Amino acid sequence: MSFQVIFKPAIWGAIFLVVLPLTIRATHIVGGEMNYTCLGNNEYEITLTIFRDCYNGNPNAWFDNPASIGVFDAQNNLLQEVLVPLMNNDTLDPVLTSECLVVPPNVCVHTTTYRTVINLPPITGGYQLAYQRCCRNQTIVNIVDPLDTGATYGVTISERALEECNSNPKFQQWPPIYICVNEPIVFDQSAIDQDGDSIVYRLCTPLSGATPDAPMPQPPNNPPYEPITWIDPPYNVDNMLNGVAGGVELEINSQTGLLTGLPNTIGQFVVGICVEEYRDGELISTTRRDFQYNVGQCGQAAAAFTAPEIQCGNLSVFFHNESQGANDFIWLFNDPGDPGAMATSINALHTFSDTGLYTVMLIAEPGEVCEDTAFQQVYLQDNSISVDFDYEFVSCTDSLVVQVTDSSQDSVSELLEWQWSLMPGGATSMERNPTFVLTESGDYTIRLTVVAANGCEQSLEQSFTGTLVEEELAADTLAICFGESVPLNPDFNPAYTYAWAPAEGINEPSQPNPVVQPQQTTTYHVTISDGSGFCQIERTATVVVPEPVTAEAPPDTAICTPDFLLEGQSNTGASFLWASDPGFNTSLSSSSSVLVQPMGPATYYFLARDIYGCIATDSVQVTGNGIDVLTTSEQAICPGDIGAVAVINLDPADTLSFSWSPANIILAGQSSSTAFVRLTEPGQYPLY
Repeated sequence: MSFQVIFKPAIWGAIFLVVLPLTIRATHIVGGEMNYTCLGNNEYEITLTIFRDCYNGNPNAWFDNPASIGVFDAQNNLLQEVLVPLMNNDTLDPVLTSECLVVPPNVCVHTTTYRTVINLPPITGGYQLAYQRCCRNQTIVNIVDPLDTGATYGVTISERALEECNSNPKFQQWPPIYICVNEPIVFDQSAIDQDGDSIVYRLCTPLSGATPDAPMPQPPNNPPYEPITWIDPPYNVDNMLNGVAGGVELEINSQTGLLTGLPNTIGQFVVGICVEEYRDGELISTTRRDFQYNVGQCGQAAAAFTAPEIQCGNLSVFFHNESQGANDFIWLFNDPGDPGAMATSINALHTFSDTGLYTVMLIAEPGEVCEDTAFQQVYLQDNSISVDFDYEFVSCTDSLVVQVTDSSQDSVSELLEWQWSLMPGGATSMERNPTFVLTESGDYTIRLTVVAANGCEQSLEQSFTGTLVEEELAADTLAICFGESVPLNPDFNPAYTYAWAPAEGINEPSQPNPVVQPQQTTTYHVTISDGSGFCQIERTATVVVPEPVTAEAPPDTAICTPDFLLEGQSNTGASFLWASDPGFNTSLSSSSSVLVQPMGPATYYFLARDIYGCIATDSVQVTGNGIDVLTTSEQAICPGDIGAVAVINLDPADTLSFSWSPANIILAGQSSSTAFVRLTEPGQYPLY
């Protein structure tokens, strides 16, 4: 069996052969298809149409020159490689169904068609023709790993098709390369079969092809070919475009080839369509086409603009253009005092000749099919509003409370609205005389917009510094002793001003920390103001001056006993102290009394302290006159015997006299240092 390749350069024009390195990572395949036409005598014209992305694709990944088409038998064996030179290429225009829809500049597709004639004699099982290329656009969103996924385009020619010189159906037109999100797809994907056979259309999964390691296999790899892998969910052969819920899935009418759907997801998508050709109920040929849909945001020209409906006191009006999908504009102001006044700028500023009601028109895309117009009325009048307001701080402690009072007037129209705003913070009010509460010190601005019944409005802003006066006195109650002085506010803030009352006893009432010396309990009031004088608070401090405490020791005295009890007296004393030194360093007692044993003259000091810590002291001198003698401690005698007891003077300087008792047991020596006694009965008898 022999195969024959016939070239027809007169049809192709000049051929330029460029050999590209096989290592190029060809990110460019957008779509393609292969067709065949029987010319008779076993000769078939083969056409291969390839589409590449000229925006996202690799600029070095140009069309193959030559393209390699493999001819395989039904058992997937390679019978022949056909090398077809590159002919002319073209750039497709992204034509949309509406002339007012806008295509972004990043949609660009190049196309070329390879043509050749080959001889295909009848063969058992027919032929498979295939072309392979890598890679698809990396920006495709509905298949797995598009950058590493190639494409296979081909046709199957059955044994019967060979016998009856069949030509496969051919699509009439390539689908639009750009479609609009959330806009219906209605496109005729029908094919024409010159033999009049039955045609059935269906969506099918495109075939993968070459790999990045061998992006341009020559010859192509042997069948069978694996389909691409959908990112499923959400994409599959039944849902090729919609990545989110909603929209309408892409469908094709099996009899008419009408492609319909409603895409709801922006992106690039691979779509596959298969055309099956039947003759007398027998499938004799299958043609595959896959292509890439660019789904994007489209916009139709829509004229729109904003301007004040009512403007007072100013005849110059600014018109802000908010049109969509348009670049050219005409403004018509319909000003009788300025006939023909117009503008062609995007936005417009026009000064009208007088007050009154005007209807302004904006034309978007004038003279185009998608021309659109918008109208708005503007009423201009004189403004007679005089806006004004006052404010005062009514509290400055935990928060800053600002009372605002409106004093606006309008000599022509009644005032209806008061729109207040406080910045920063964003507080607003529609009351005529609102109250604002600030929680932090800072610079603030109050804005008032007054609206009159005739629609005029006027605004005024006033700025102020609000300061929370945050100060507490060191103590609201201070206790001092009579005759002492005390500072009232040692922790004062030098940024504040102070005014104290009553002024009696204060040298300078405006001092932040006056020192006072009241003679009785006194309450002092202070008014504390911030530096601006707008905000002030009041505080009080009570200075407690208790009754002077007294301390009274017993009068000076002389004693003959070994010890003596001293008792102090006090009017308001709450605690006491006796000591042997005036500094009260040597404590003798912490009560109001003390038992002392002076040996000669000694001074004792008494201290009384009241509940406020105020003290008073006194002293007493006690002279101790004790006799230094040695006595018989205990004497034992028998009844009827005579015993003696004696006192020995240990201080020869003392002249002593003696007197013993009881006298009834003294036999002799009652007035001497030695006494003699006789006891008749057993017992214990003390002698003095």
